[in-house]
Amino acid sequence: MENQKALIDNKTLSEVELNLVRRLFTTLLLTVKNLTLYPEGHGICKNSITQFYTQLTAYINKFGRLRFEIEREQIICRDGIIAEGLPEEGTLHHTLFRDGIRWLEFTPGVEQKEVNDLLLIINRYIKLSAEPEGDIVTALWENPFPHILYEVTEFFSGSGNEEEDFNDIVSGKTASINEGTEMREKAHQADPPIDLLNISLTPDEEMNLKEMILSEEEADITSYLDALLDSLLQQKEEDDFSKILDVLSEEFTLSLGRRDFDIGLKILMGLQYIRDICREDLPWSDTLISGFLASVSGKEALAPLHEIWEQIETDDAAILYDIFILLDSSAIHTLLTLSSKPQSDAKKKVLLDAIVHFASRDANALELAINNAGDNLLERLVSILLKMDNPQSMKYLQRLSHHSSGSVRYAALKGILKIDPGRMKDMFSLIDDKEDSIRVLVLEHMASSRDPNAEELLVSYIKKIRSGDFYANHLIQCFRTLGRCGSARSVPFLRETLLKWGFFTGSKRAIIRKGAAIALGTLGIPEADKVLDAAKRSMFPGIRKIVGSAIQELSKEVPANDR
Repeated sequence: MENQKALIDNKTLSEVELNLVRRLFTTLLLTVKNLTLYPEGHGICKNSITQFYTQLTAYINKFGRLRFEIEREQIICRDGIIAEGLPEEGTLHHTLFRDGIRWLEFTPGVEQKEVNDLLLIINRYIKLSAEPEGDIVTALWENPFPHILYEVTEFFSGSGNEEEDFNDIVSGKTASINEGTEMREKAHQADPPIDLLNISLTPDEEMNLKEMILSEEEADITSYLDALLDSLLQQKEEDDFSKILDVLSEEFTLSLGRRDFDIGLKILMGLQYIRDICREDLPWSDTLISGFLASVSGKEALAPLHEIWEQIETDDAAILYDIFILLDSSAIHTLLTLSSKPQSDAKKKVLLDAIVHFASRDANALELAINNAGDNLLERLVSILLKMDNPQSMKYLQRLSHHSSGSVRYAALKGILKIDPGRMKDMFSLIDDKEDSIRVLVLEHMASSRDPNAEELLVSYIKKIRSGDFYANHLIQCFRTLGRCGSARSVPFLRETLLKWGFFTGSKRAIIRKGAAIALGTLGIPEADKVLDAAKRSMFPGIRKIVGSAIQELSKEVPANDR
């Protein structure tokens, strides 16, 4: 026995193994807790024991035997502290230490029945009655387990009660335990060798076995989660509630890593249900669950998604969206990073929809999205800004109206003019935008009504560009828009442009005169018609030809009030 202990003590726990042992011990605590809450044989108890046994055997198969050292204020596995603090009455730590268990060890080959019987014994004596009929040590001695070892030492209770001397009983029990262990080891050494050829599986048998194992693992984790979530409903203490949330947090991150998204969704939906029904009776539960959501929405908890994102099937996209929208808005950090990766349209849509969801309910998330999002997302965020009853929304839209992407500028400008059509003066500079769609949008908005402000802006703009280089089609559209938004105030300017710009030569003069004629014809007022009549009788054939061509072109257009 001492040699076995020496072998264990010589090993140092790695960080990974230490975390696994802590997780395993937490599962053990939860199992013991469930046994105290439900009658023996209850489904939750069975599921808890099965889950603990599954984790235990997985650990033993990978790392070998597992020993918990029980001290007054801490539980130790080799050189790692698994739990610390003065144990409360009724806990596993308190019970084992009270009854003098120095260490408890699970060895390779341990069977589920052994684990089940051990936990039932512990549960039987977890609360010490006034006149106890026996104790854990006696029960263990009367029911020896082949693969569960322990050592009993002299113990003095820390509860303030009378000291109990176990010297006599310890010496007898320890000797019996050691003798039984030596006999089992000798018997094991005498077993005949196993012929591996006789137990090899056919390919079909191997496949069936893998399917059975996978099915059992899925059933186990589902049952385990049901037990955890049910346990939360029974908790009345914040500390116990918080410990179970810690286990669920780890399970959530693990579920992402193995692409078991149904499990991740089950955890989040289960906690949402618990939050709703516990909010009134246990006000602190809402705070704890909010903390859980903030934790699992962080970069570290969602880190597995970065590693597996390219391997995720499109069919999982819908489940992922359901998971994302149940998280805290801080998850937007990870989603924005993932959205920049090459991926299918289905997965990109899931990310964009989730990001828009967070941005619509959290101003900080919106700010982050605007600062870091790609063009496609920014276009969609404009629709969120339009729905916000917030002065900040206009600030964001104005910022996006000067974005490097033409499609983003277009979406932002359209949004601004929809919210506040009177902001045309602020947006007029975009009439020179390099994107045709934006120039057209500005002009169409100005042409939508007779507006003296728009009229003044256009007259000043045409005067400025007519003497420099310009695009013919753009200039003609500016004149046409002036005819739709202007009034008699523009007639003197248009008359001068049409009849007195004789010092320009070539095609440039013809374009400017054509624009003026179109503007006058579009105005459709008596003052403008008089100018056109005078132009038809002009002594210059070029002017008569331009006016005739403009009138003919306008006659083919659909009247503005019929559009």
